[in-house]
Amino acid sequence: MRAARTLRTALSLLPPVDAPAPREVDVVRVSCLLTLALSELATGGLVAAEPHLADARRIAGDDPELLARWRCQRGNILGRCGDFATAAAELAVVVDEPQWFTTVERCAMLLNRGMVFVELGRPEEAAAAFRGASALAAEAGDPRHLFMAEHNLGYALYLTGDLPAALATMAAAEEMPADVFRGPSLLDLGRVLGEAGLLDEALSALDRARRACRPRQDQLLRAEIDLERARILRLAGEVAEAAAAARASRERFARLGAAAPAARADLTVLDCALSRGRGLARVLDGALADEAVAVDLGDAELRARSIAVAAEAAARLGRVDVARAALRRYPSDSFGLVVHLRHAYAAALTDVASGRSPGRRLAAAASDLAASQAVSASLDSRAARKVLSLRLAGLDTALAVGRGPGAVLASLERWSSRGLPVVRPPDDPRQAALTRRLRALSQALRDEPSGPGAAGRRMEVDRLQRELLDLGLAQRQADATSHPLPTLEEALDTLAGEGRALLRLFAHEGALWGVAVVGGRRRLARLAGLGECLEVTRRLRADLRAAAHQPPAPLGAAIASSLAAGLGWLDDAVLGPWRPGPSTGLVVIGSHAVASVPWGLLPTLGSVPVTVARSVTEWAAGRSVTARPAVQVLTGPGLTHADAEGRRVAASWPSARLAVQAGASELVAALEGADVVHVAAHGQHRAASPLFSSLRMADGEVFAHELPAGRVRARHVVLSACDVGTAQVRPGDEPLGLADTLLSLGVGSVVAAVAPVADDTTAAVMAAYHRGLRRGLPSDEALAAAGPGSPFVVLGSPWRSREEADPAGSDTFPAG
Repeated sequence: MRAARTLRTALSLLPPVDAPAPREVDVVRVSCLLTLALSELATGGLVAAEPHLADARRIAGDDPELLARWRCQRGNILGRCGDFATAAAELAVVVDEPQWFTTVERCAMLLNRGMVFVELGRPEEAAAAFRGASALAAEAGDPRHLFMAEHNLGYALYLTGDLPAALATMAAAEEMPADVFRGPSLLDLGRVLGEAGLLDEALSALDRARRACRPRQDQLLRAEIDLERARILRLAGEVAEAAAAARASRERFARLGAAAPAARADLTVLDCALSRGRGLARVLDGALADEAVAVDLGDAELRARSIAVAAEAAARLGRVDVARAALRRYPSDSFGLVVHLRHAYAAALTDVASGRSPGRRLAAAASDLAASQAVSASLDSRAARKVLSLRLAGLDTALAVGRGPGAVLASLERWSSRGLPVVRPPDDPRQAALTRRLRALSQALRDEPSGPGAAGRRMEVDRLQRELLDLGLAQRQADATSHPLPTLEEALDTLAGEGRALLRLFAHEGALWGVAVVGGRRRLARLAGLGECLEVTRRLRADLRAAAHQPPAPLGAAIASSLAAGLGWLDDAVLGPWRPGPSTGLVVIGSHAVASVPWGLLPTLGSVPVTVARSVTEWAAGRSVTARPAVQVLTGPGLTHADAEGRRVAASWPSARLAVQAGASELVAALEGADVVHVAAHGQHRAASPLFSSLRMADGEVFAHELPAGRVRARHVVLSACDVGTAQVRPGDEPLGLADTLLSLGVGSVVAAVAPVADDTTAAVMAAYHRGLRRGLPSDEALAAAGPGSPFVVLGSPWRSREEADPAGSDTFPAG
């Protein structure tokens, strides 16, 4: 407002627009008018800016420099209002006629040109423009424009599909000491985090962007933030809140005369109605109208989104011809994973409506999701990205249920993130330094949890964890090579050959379902209501924690009764329809509704070998046998029986190495150098930050995220610690925790507890377990024999030892 008043005052001191004046006066008049147009745009929209642009054009006449400057500012303004095709044409003048601009001006215009290319769906050209702007900013010694160029380059890299590089570039830009308004960069960060499936983190970034906005100056930016919040909330399933945010954004854009952004917000309102199945005919008409706006303004991304919404609405209305015609108009440009999967969903629904199978399309979408996960070295990012595919996976499963158990198994296997490469992030000295600081602070809080400075240390711990997660998200996979997996049928043959039954659990239509293969027979059944199942497992975990403290008789009896009731309910509901025999082992692939259930405590499974796997093909591929394994046993502090347990375990093997009160470096070395690693130490599962679940060694905690990625040799790891088999399950049934981290690092088989367990009980179970392994029993059979009724579970695949090397050199189980 103040700038606009100053510019009007300056213009009032100059000759009127239609009066002739010397060139030096024209230069000042054009400069004031172009700057005023931009200022009015922010508060009054395009309608307020256009008269000043028109006046500047009349004054510029045929003067090549003034005309070039007018074209640049017009392109800048039209780009902000959504007329991207015209904006790109006008901003080309900075490349074609650079002689009229200073280095800083060229840098600024290349930044604007790059953002127009972003909106046109041309991310490679956008990245080139931002790199050019970065070079010019560095040449001019301009930290503000350097920050903007590098940040925007990160956004363009995200659009090319290189999400780790995008986050790394954005993070590096955030470290720059530039005095710059951070609202736009926080908006971009929210978009990129949303693309990664990190919806809570995305909303947090958008909330920070909204707080950064100035009430009167940043009306356009505020509308953009509301629109992005609406899109993220819709992905998160908060459809009513998403629709409200999109309507607010649409109204603000309309007041500012920004036609293309208003159409984007309108489309999000329509998409929310579509998610609730409301007003499908109105949704179809509105989406087609928004597509027409996109075509007029050259907005390729709006066009792509409009077509996807229109095709889905038409398919749901049974207007297959309209849906197919819309999909044929879909642009070939890249708009990121979210838009790509949205299009795939609309196309799959159109296939269903036209009586065709969408199988190939769904399989291709699952492969595209896996490819996007594979490039990331962050387990958090890999797991989070599954949220973007929930509707596709749900459609696939719903169609499969109608075709029978074989189709259901194939569908669930398709979306199980199977076969991703072992996590191999690059070495990062900053990450190592932050982790050392986190370890020291955690130790200080454990030693003095309520002393002076404890509150400050907790705040510092939270900050370090956030920074470490951000660094992890930006890490690109050093080696994206994955090992081939058997086909589903080959895996089921292996299962039968090993004498194992399969139980695959999944959520569908508000219920827990199961598909089982028992004795070669495949069956499908609805098991229980999802809400009831979630409540039973929640209560079961609480009872197990309470029982571990050995409360006095009256309370202890009540807890024992509640625990028995919960276990009995699960036994009847989940195992009742198939009842595997006592001589049959069981492979369970769970769902979030039964996450971290101690399967060995269920009455039917008291002596049954059980393995909890992530997919049946991974279970089959991960089975391994090691001849004369190298065994390393480590103990940590604070457990009464840990050292005695370590000695008893080591005594089970002829040449085991024992490290009493071992440190973090010894644990890392053991995972890199031994075949079997046994750790008797305190463990802690952190539900809010599962990648900071930890084992307490003599010199401090070892966190899940810092285990030796890509260098793990161990095939079997035993974590003799409370709770570290527990996992936090992300949407899409993606588990995160210490044991699951080990599996993602290449360990084939992990034994861990999913509930607290007494030290003395643990020592006895573990000694018997290792004696069974030493005799050559597979890990699931050895645990069933050693610890019936214990909360320890085998995760991943079975492992066993062999006394002599196989002459054929095989290190896997023989085929069934």
